[in-house]
Amino acid sequence: QLTVLVAWDVTAALVVGVDSGPLHLAAALGKSGAAIFGPTDPARNGPRGGDFEVFRMSGVRTTHRRGETIDPSMQAITPEQVFAALSSRIGCHV
Repeated sequence: QLTVLVAWDVTAALVVGVDSGPLHLAAALGKSGAAIFGPTDPARNGPRGGDFEVFRMSGVRTTHRRGETIDPSMQAITPEQVFAALSSRIGCHV
């Protein structure tokens, strides 16, 4: 439900998301976090507002069509990379 989604984004300390509504809502609310992109170009569709580190593997062919499966370039982004980005935003050093 939309009201629950908004409540989560409003109260979140950090947000991890992909090119989707919840990520863009969090950015509009000025949140901080990590944005994971695959074939969608973050220069065109990236979060606007907030403080997000955008992850996208180099050499990915840009397309805005939804695929049948998760793009391998998104799976190549490691939890450790995302955790480091989040940690730096709350002042922790890993």
